[in-house]
Amino acid sequence: MSKPLRPLIVEDSPEQAHLLVHELTVGGYEPAYERVDTAETMIAALERQTWDIILSDHYMPGFSSMDALSILQGKELDLPFIIVSGHISEEEAVAAMKAGAHDYVIKGKLARLVPAVERELKEAEERRQRKQSEVLYHSLVENLPQNVFCKDASGRFTFANQRFCLALGKPLSEIVGKTDFDLFPAELARKHEQDDARLLQTGQMFETVEEHQTPGRERVYVEVIKTPLRNARGKVIGLQGIYTDITERRRAEEAIRASLEEKIVLLKEVHHRVKNNLQIVISLLRLQAVRTKNPEALDTLQETGNRIHSMALLHEALYRSQSLAHVNFADYIESLCSHLFRSHAQKATRVKLERRLQSVSMDLDRAVLCGLIVNELISNALKHAFPEDRTGRIAVELGTTPQEQILLKVSDDGVGLPWGLNLRQTKTLGHQLVFMLTEKLRGTMEVARDHGTSFCITFQSKPPEEPPHNYVVPNGQAAET
Repeated sequence: MSKPLRPLIVEDSPEQAHLLVHELTVGGYEPAYERVDTAETMIAALERQTWDIILSDHYMPGFSSMDALSILQGKELDLPFIIVSGHISEEEAVAAMKAGAHDYVIKGKLARLVPAVERELKEAEERRQRKQSEVLYHSLVENLPQNVFCKDASGRFTFANQRFCLALGKPLSEIVGKTDFDLFPAELARKHEQDDARLLQTGQMFETVEEHQTPGRERVYVEVIKTPLRNARGKVIGLQGIYTDITERRRAEEAIRASLEEKIVLLKEVHHRVKNNLQIVISLLRLQAVRTKNPEALDTLQETGNRIHSMALLHEALYRSQSLAHVNFADYIESLCSHLFRSHAQKATRVKLERRLQSVSMDLDRAVLCGLIVNELISNALKHAFPEDRTGRIAVELGTTPQEQILLKVSDDGVGLPWGLNLRQTKTLGHQLVFMLTEKLRGTMEVARDHGTSFCITFQSKPPEEPPHNYVVPNGQAAET
């Protein structure tokens, strides 16, 4: 099937024009042509319709291929221009090619005509697509809210969109051909030069945030993304970059950061004041203890003071911590145990404290509950597990289980709990408090009486929605709440 072709033939001889048409027809084309031989008729033909290719004789009376080429270029039409002549020297052919002609064919060798036409039509289509792509690219970058630019491998600007020009306060003509040292402060230009050199060497995208100064001396922050430009063979021949003004975003982030820092300071102050207020309460309890002669009242005041102190220690830990919501519970247990042993100094000299503590981060609410549990269990062990001059040990264990539960265990090798004692029904505040706090943790507690007493509490690192609260009491039966 013949391919349609619209050649404009610049030829003074109708016979020669027919020879060209015949050659094109034999080559598989269906030419819809027009022959012109003057400047006027050529201009009229170009204005009347569109053409696919120009085939021009070199010498004509009063007209020439160079005249025809000049008219075509004056119309700013990108059409393949092939000179077909019987008499053209090599020097003339080279001059014509330099002037813009795409090829030349000797009339005595018309077998070259169709291949030349096919090649030039293909290249013209590639140029058209490339130009269309460039127009689309420029249309896109001119409407982007970012500053866009291109540089060659020597670091000179080859393109910049209007936003980039406005940002620098310069027209495009004063940017193209310039380097960063012509447009930016020396320190920033050196940074650009180093960044560009690394990109050109590695071929890898580069991204950073820079601080710029506008012509009005205002400080702005820009996010810079640079990517390599490659030729058809994949060689890096330059780069393109996009500057995005993130000044407002940066200022908003700084405002949020400043606000957060203020809140952190405020929250630290809250923890500090809560701790101080709890210390005041503890001091008041101690003053009351000095005036109290009743042993039971003294015990109650000391127990209450220790419970309050366990909470005060947490607020002190949070005050000193980088995190205001979580505490390293192992460090907290160390401080709490030291305080409790100091509070029971007489017993503490005969009882050794063993610690097996893994680093476990815990939120404030759960840390308060666990701290009170540890306080009760260690206090009870120091008071009741080692009567008279009995020696022994108290072990505190903290860690995690394979089921991703937190394990808290307090054990001693003292005299142990009386057999037959039902911990769920005991009236002592300490045991009731431990059960209640375990329930608050939505945990499970197991009590063992072999070689002393052991309380083992496990609970989820994140509380389940509706977990059961199981307690294994001394007779070996589990109770649910």
